Amino acid sequence: MCRLLNAELYKLRKSKSFYTCTILTVVLVIAMFAVFLTADNIQNGKVENGTGGVVVSISQESPTEASASIWDTIQLMDILRQIFSGDVVALFIGTFISIFVISEFSTGMLKNVVGKGCSRSSIYLSKLLVAMFASFLIIAAGICTALICGRIFMGANAFTDHFWKNLPVYTGLQFLMLLPLASIFVLIGEFFRNLAAGISIGIAVASLPVILLNLFDMKFADSSFTPSQLWPVTRMAGCPFEGFQTEYITGTILVAAFWLILTAGLGMWHFSKTDIK
Repeated sequence: MCRLLNAELYKLRKSKSFYTCTILTVVLVIAMFAVFLTADNIQNGKVENGTGGVVVSISQESPTEASASIWDTIQLMDILRQIFSGDVVALFIGTFISIFVISEFSTGMLKNVVGKGCSRSSIYLSKLLVAMFASFLIIAAGICTALICGRIFMGANAFTDHFWKNLPVYTGLQFLMLLPLASIFVLIGEFFRNLAAGISIGIAVASLPVILLNLFDMKFADSSFTPSQLWPVTRMAGCPFEGFQTEYITGTILVAAFWLILTAGLGMWHFSKTDIK
């Protein structure tokens, strides 16, 4: 198992898709701060309204008369939440994992690994663990970029004691949901074994359930049950960044455990039963 993990980590270090998706995540975070910076400059009359497609509406005030800074009206945790509020990061992770898993089927490399006598379950598990680790690094790169940009643009006042108290819990919950999400994408890659199909279906899995489950939420609008919170992507997007309740943390653990056990079990079962061509 250790040799398989070392081999997978070596493939990760050589993976261009991993570095590409990590860079894209960093660029996404920087772009978010660039939008806020442009809006702040517009509000203070430094640049023309509409620059870069950013429009600031200030009722009964001209931009030059606005004294409040955009940075004074938002918190760093609000920006961190935006990283997980959509399915863009999930798409990055899904694309990377699809390439990372499926490429070995297309090149025949995985057939050589199986032929060396390694158990199918250990092969799948090592791939899954490294995919989770890589997903962790991609998200961590985005969070670190947000912290650095926050220090540059928002100053030291953004890092309050309240912020440092909530940050570990918030990121911990996000990383917890990241584990089953990575496992879902590994299962898709192992099942379809075609790069185009794997990426396409991975994109659909990252985005379509969010839309469908949000529609189901309307059916239960009068109750406390929200079906969308049973899916990793929507739970990541709806994760609170303060006032964490034991009920929510317990629910997150249960949802993560359910999807992780289900997808990892299905993946190992399917991988052990099907031929590798």
